[in-house]
Amino acid sequence: MAPFDLENIQGDIWPGLPKRQEVFLFFRIADDASQRQKFKEYLRNLIPDITTAKAVLDARARIREEKDKTAADDEASKLLPWSGVNIAFSSTGLAALGKHIMNTKVNMEEIRRDPAKWRELKKNQIRGDLFDKGMFDDLVYEGWDDPQELRREYKKDPETKQRQIDGVVFVASSTQKQLEKAVGLVKEKLHMRDIDDDIDEDAACKLILTRKGKARPRQLKGKEHFGFQDGISQPQLEGLDPPPKGEKEPKAVPPGLILIGHDGDALKQPAWTKDGSFMVFRDLQQLVPEFDQFLEDNAHASRSTEKSPASANKLGALIMGRWRNGTPVDLNPHDDNDPSLYRSNNFNYTPVGSHDRCPFAAHIRKMRPRADLDDDEAVIIRRGIAYGPEVSEEEKRNKKTSKERGWASNHHFPSNKYDAVGLSGPGIDGIAGQRLAHHPPRNMGLPDGKKPSEARLSLGAWVTHKGGEYFFTPSLKALREDLSSAPLQAKL
Repeated sequence: MAPFDLENIQGDIWPGLPKRQEVFLFFRIADDASQRQKFKEYLRNLIPDITTAKAVLDARARIREEKDKTAADDEASKLLPWSGVNIAFSSTGLAALGKHIMNTKVNMEEIRRDPAKWRELKKNQIRGDLFDKGMFDDLVYEGWDDPQELRREYKKDPETKQRQIDGVVFVASSTQKQLEKAVGLVKEKLHMRDIDDDIDEDAACKLILTRKGKARPRQLKGKEHFGFQDGISQPQLEGLDPPPKGEKEPKAVPPGLILIGHDGDALKQPAWTKDGSFMVFRDLQQLVPEFDQFLEDNAHASRSTEKSPASANKLGALIMGRWRNGTPVDLNPHDDNDPSLYRSNNFNYTPVGSHDRCPFAAHIRKMRPRADLDDDEAVIIRRGIAYGPEVSEEEKRNKKTSKERGWASNHHFPSNKYDAVGLSGPGIDGIAGQRLAHHPPRNMGLPDGKKPSEARLSLGAWVTHKGGEYFFTPSLKALREDLSSAPLQAKL
């Protein structure tokens, strides 16, 4: 296996930026050719501030050292001042920088007939129709996003009919002060103007949208707003992560499933994309009081919940696939009281034809079916962070969301489960599954001791998909050699 250049890989691809606070700065590159040239020059100045995988490993080592030191001294550990910066581009952003040709704007057949143009295209063009068309066209025109629910910045510009987001800078930090300092540095180096600011001769990009996230306080740290422990199960990359220890844990996957140009990368992307990775940004709003009320109202939805002393919590566990502390229901469908199971990944849903312990439509089973698919069939690394305030007392009383906070839609996936759940199929993912107004009602099958099971749970909608975009996160080498430019020298 080829060695990894950890100073060439952006740190949020692997191993992930440490974050208590995070800001996403979505920007649009100017249309004028001279301003685009300036953006490439400004981007060159930002490259020394991009946080690499090696820098993240070094930061994590310092954090562990501080924790060990304070634990030995019986003191509370201090937050080390730290910040990290990464950058990614949509297909329109790469096109603005001269490294992508939008399939929608050219006659591809004409290019194929010209050998020189075809060679140049193959040398530069990232493969992937979804990346090319962007999330709006993919998930509104061909998917199940409701355009009425999307933030306007994720939609096309109403006047130009063009996508608005060319790139995103994400800044993570341990403290608010460090975050503000790093965000200010990014804006200064890229000469980034706010959307309503007048464009001057130095401007090369505009800030379209800012999204802010932060870790939840104290004992809720690491949990998303519904109260479930987040980020427990991540794919382990061969050669980078420690190999899984449990007999039933998912095996380590080839690094090329995440990192372009490495073992397992089947798409044969252009050479300049090596050590880069694709990033999907999804903006998800969570309706927490409504979800909690649903669990209370439906606590006795099946025999498997009505016998539980914590029936509402158990129903939530069946919908998620883990209890709120993290215990997989496949390992313990009865309670969440064994700390040794809180972060366990040593399960695989076998026998795969049964959902007596974990429903087929449980969120984590839909997202990664484990024994139902090959280990390297489909993997993603999740880097989410909660946004928005904690649920207020007023929201708890009214059982209705008034403030924004955030965090698979196929009824018949996993397939061939009709003997266990009947002809209605496993059902929709109870957390992230989408339905438009003309679709069949949302529901999922629950275990009830019968075969096939008869219990069906009608589901509400507690996650609103607010939009997002598909991005490519380039390597440091690609940023230096392919996407940025040294300042042009004035002629005397």
